[in-house]
Amino acid sequence: MVDSDDSGPSDNFSMDPQLERQVETIRNLVDSYMAIVNKCIRDLMPKTIMHLMISNVKEFINAELLAQLYSTEDQSVLMDESAEQAQRRDEVLRTHHALKEALAIIGDISTTTISTPLPPPVDNSWQGGRSRRPPPSPTRPTVIRPGDSSLFD
Repeated sequence: MVDSDDSGPSDNFSMDPQLERQVETIRNLVDSYMAIVNKCIRDLMPKTIMHLMISNVKEFINAELLAQLYSTEDQSVLMDESAEQAQRRDEVLRTHHALKEALAIIGDISTTTISTPLPPPVDNSWQGGRSRRPPPSPTRPTVIRPGDSSLFD
């Protein structure tokens, strides 16, 4: 039997409180699940894009570049050092040898330098055991406290 009431969807919300709590709990769980899915997709999307890009580059290298390299007549020419690289290598080797020599000279200087021992500490026993204040600082004013006679000694 079909109800012929003209009741709208607003009457559907007159459920009992326990059912409303269950619906709210399910809604919260679905929202939490969707937040987790959204976070996972945001995390995986850049990784997936990089994986696809690297896979495509790898396929290109295997298909095109290796074929071009192997199609050259003399592959030993590919491994020859250019004149600019040879010049750069020679400069780096000269710098390396100069630095090694400078390090050896510095090492010789530090081992052959004679250091004089420190003088013995000053004997303050003649002052009579009373400690004196250091001289006043010219930039900081001296504060005189009542009963402090050590300033006038």
